[in-house]
Amino acid sequence: MKKRLSYLLLAVLLLISLSIAIFYAVMRSHYATQVVNQALAQFSTQPMQVEQAEFTPPLQLTLHGLTIGEEAPLYLPKVALWLHPSLPTEQTWRFDAIVIEQANLNLSQPAWATLRQFEIAQLAFKQSELVAEDWSARGVNLQIDQPTWQDEQQVLPYGDMQFSADQLYVAGHALDNLLIDARYQAENSTVYGASFNWNGAQISGQAEQYPQGWSLINVTIDKLNLDDKQPIDSWLQQLDKTGWIRDINSLDVLKSNLTYQGVRVVNLDLSAENITPNQSLWQQDNGYLSFDADSVNYQNQQWVEPSATFYFTPNQIKVAELDSDWHQGRLQLQGVFTPESVHLKQLSLSGVKWLEEAQYDLANAWHWSQSVQNLAIDKLDINNLQIIQLNQKPFWQISGLNIDGSDLVVKQHGELGLWQGELSASANSASIDKHLTTQATIEMNAEQNKWHLTRLFVPLDQGYIEAEGVWNRAELSAPWQLNATMDGLPLDSQIETHQLPINIRALAEVHMELSGLAGDYSMLAHSLSGTVSAALRQGYLNVGEHGEQSLLEQNFELDNLSIDADRGRITLQSPPLMQGIQVAGNIDLTQPSLATLLLHSQSQCQTLQWDIAAKVYQLRETCQAEPTQTSNLESSTDL
Repeated sequence: MKKRLSYLLLAVLLLISLSIAIFYAVMRSHYATQVVNQALAQFSTQPMQVEQAEFTPPLQLTLHGLTIGEEAPLYLPKVALWLHPSLPTEQTWRFDAIVIEQANLNLSQPAWATLRQFEIAQLAFKQSELVAEDWSARGVNLQIDQPTWQDEQQVLPYGDMQFSADQLYVAGHALDNLLIDARYQAENSTVYGASFNWNGAQISGQAEQYPQGWSLINVTIDKLNLDDKQPIDSWLQQLDKTGWIRDINSLDVLKSNLTYQGVRVVNLDLSAENITPNQSLWQQDNGYLSFDADSVNYQNQQWVEPSATFYFTPNQIKVAELDSDWHQGRLQLQGVFTPESVHLKQLSLSGVKWLEEAQYDLANAWHWSQSVQNLAIDKLDINNLQIIQLNQKPFWQISGLNIDGSDLVVKQHGELGLWQGELSASANSASIDKHLTTQATIEMNAEQNKWHLTRLFVPLDQGYIEAEGVWNRAELSAPWQLNATMDGLPLDSQIETHQLPINIRALAEVHMELSGLAGDYSMLAHSLSGTVSAALRQGYLNVGEHGEQSLLEQNFELDNLSIDADRGRITLQSPPLMQGIQVAGNIDLTQPSLATLLLHSQSQCQTLQWDIAAKVYQLRETCQAEPTQTSNLESSTDL
């Protein structure tokens, strides 16, 4: 019995060996193509046809001209199959590898889904062209280990992937010489390494996928060039809307030229860490950014060789360093910014010449400052600053401006002023319109909201201005005191009346000692007190339009004008003269509309009586019987 079983087993083995030998012999003959087509018809759910089949022992089968499907058939020029040693079952064929070469393949074709019925250890493409719904690639070499499909809409299977392409075209952008080493999964994919050329730049890096999007890791962009014709901001906005990038773990931009939201940067080197693109700068959590460049241009401003380092936390931007050549000088800044406050550790300007757009730039700076409620500067250092404003009248300029400040609080709760600290300033020259001063200086300090003007000295062409004072803003009533002397102060005014304008030029000598409360207007109106003594030298008065014959021209001197203020009630009086000018008036700050301010001018043949507050005057010819002109004044007023 045992011998019979041994003979039977031997016969089975011989039969199997013979079958394998016959199979190998047939597959090595010209019948291989016919056998393969019959096998495909038997085991495939899709119609398949092969033009030629080649078998290489032990388990490699090469198919030439494989057609899959009848409607919208899929044609593959060459497919190499490495069969699994186990025999196929009714449910599936198993392959150690499938390699597709030189294919022009639309991955959206239904026939492509045929591969999903096979169990494949490795799927590969060589020198193929692939097209999907939203991307296409040429010169593709692709290898996917343990490929699996989980979604019917999925065009490429999941798995460990090595992908290269001469060009990948996606979202309107061409990525050249693409290399990707990745683990492609339904969730939490990982790009171990990727590199490609885009718009002349070499880009490389790693990335990790999270439910919220991709995290870019160690990304480097080298020699990127984007101008106004190739704006980057629209592309970044598209990425922002899709949420494709969750965060930038680390990004380096090298030797690049960019235009972004009106900013033009030349030869930029930039490093960024922990940045979330779809959040504002105020929402960043532990972010970092540093850069340097040959130049930055924005809103007609050019920054030469700027460098800066920023740290971002929620509602705070720390400027560790900002250094740049600007307006032919140098700017240095360190500090902390929040949405409503600025605290500068250091602000330094040296040799800056603000010559062309001073009015425009200052207006922009003023507009920005309105959103800042608090502004503090620990160290302010301005050397040899020059500002020239020629855009609109009155023209003005400051040259050789030097400012030193320490521990400054210059805006508090939305109000400008020196609330704390010490400040001194001087200027080699300054002018407004036709008025010029040289070597002007001012010194002030504040402590606990009590402001002291310790020195103000402004030299004039024919005199000077000197002042000192105090203003206690710590108290609700804000008491203040001012002592000032002005000698040779030029006055040149055209005062409109209901008739012809009146023009006055003179050099004023003024000494004042005033005090009051500045908590609000009512406090001021009930508290202004003190004395002012004044005189006008080298005076000239005329009545008439500029360029036309004057009705009155008179040179004058006015001495001993006294102004007394007693709790908001102001009286003005000058001594009576046979010829010349007299001034008198009464003003109650609680009822300013009832003020009277009269000027009487007596020359050899003319008398002018002018109600300055009412804007009317009467001019009489004293050398003739009839007046040359009358006004709304019914009668003259004796002063």
